[in-house]
Amino acid sequence: MYERGRTLFDHQQVACTVLGFQWMSEHQRRSLVRELRDEVARCADRDQLLVRARQWLYKNKLVIVHERAIRTLIAAALAQLEVETGTAIAASVDPATLDRWRASVSELRPDGQTQQSWLWAAPAKHSTRQISEVLERIDLLYTLDVHKHLADIPDLILRRYARRLVSRPPSAGAKIKEPARTVEVACFLRYCLFTTTDQLILMVQRRIADLWRQAAADVPATVNWAAMYKTLLGELVALSAQGAVPDAELRARLEALITETQKRKPPSRASLVREGLIDGIRPVRSLLVAIAKLPWQATGEHPAIEYLAKLQALYLKGSRKLPVEVVAPSLGMIWQVSISSPDRERAFQALEVATLFALRRAVRNGSVWIEHS
Repeated sequence: MYERGRTLFDHQQVACTVLGFQWMSEHQRRSLVRELRDEVARCADRDQLLVRARQWLYKNKLVIVHERAIRTLIAAALAQLEVETGTAIAASVDPATLDRWRASVSELRPDGQTQQSWLWAAPAKHSTRQISEVLERIDLLYTLDVHKHLADIPDLILRRYARRLVSRPPSAGAKIKEPARTVEVACFLRYCLFTTTDQLILMVQRRIADLWRQAAADVPATVNWAAMYKTLLGELVALSAQGAVPDAELRARLEALITETQKRKPPSRASLVREGLIDGIRPVRSLLVAIAKLPWQATGEHPAIEYLAKLQALYLKGSRKLPVEVVAPSLGMIWQVSISSPDRERAFQALEVATLFALRRAVRNGSVWIEHS
C-alpha cells in the first residue's frame, strides 16, 4: 500500500497524535521496569510478562516497541528482582550459615551423588525405608537451619531459582557469580524443605492406608448371617414343637435363647480390622516416633497433636505402657475399649493406632498442617 516509507512514517505519526499515543520516555521506561519487577514476583513465564508489558504500554498510551526491546526490559526486571532477593537473603541470614548452605549442596554422599541431586530426587515408593530417607532429608535441612529463614520469600520465586539451580550440573553451580549463587542455593534449600515435607505427608497417608488394607486382608470373610438366622429358626421350631409349656417357662426359655444368640453374634469386620492394626503396629512404630518430632500445627487444640505429644514424651522415657489416667476419648469412642484395657501395653499400641489414623484424617481435611508444607 505504501511504496514510499516516509509516507508510512508520516501517517503513523499522525495516527499517534490523533489517538494521543507517544514514544516512551526514560522516566516511563523505568516505570515499566518497576511494573515488570512487581509482576515477575507473581509470574515466571516470560511470554506472559511480554503480554503484560504490552498491556501496560497500551494502557498508558505509549507506542508498543519492538519485542526485543520489551524482552530487554523483562531481563532488567528479573535482574533487579535477583539483586533485591540476594540483598534480602544476605540481610536475614548470617554469612556463616550461607557458607554452610553453599558448601552443603556440593558435598558428596557415601553413594557418590551430591547433596543437591539427593535432595532433589523424588522418592519412588512409600515404603518404610523410603519414608526414612525423606525424614533424613528433612533432618539435614533442619540441621542447616533452613526452616528458620526465608519465610517472606514467595513460593514462586523459591521454585524459579531452585529449578534454575538444578537445570545445570552441580559442578557448574559453583562457577555462578554472586549474588545469583547465593540466591539459587538459598531458594533451592528452602524449596526442597517444602517439597520434601509435602512428599512425607503424602507418603505417610499412603502408608497408613496400606496398614488398613493389610489388616483387612488378614480378617476372615464376613459371617454368614443367613446360616445364623436358620439356626435361630431351627431352635424356635424345636421349642414350639414341645408339648404344653407354661407361659412363665416359655418366656424364660425364649429369653435364654435370645441371650445365647446374642452371645454368638460375632464382632464386626471393622472392629476385627482395628484389632489387627493394634497387633501390627510395632513395625511402623519408628515411623510414628519420627513424625511425632515434626512441628505439627492446628487452629486451637487438636487431639491428634495432643496425643502425638504424649506419645513422644513416652517414647523419650522408653515407656511402652500407657499410664492408667490416659483414656483419650477425643480420639473416638471406637478406640475406647482398647485404650481402657487393663493390658496397658496393648492400650499403648491402641493409642498409637488411634493417633495415627486421627492424624491422617486431620491432614486430609486440613485441620492439621506443617508450616513449611
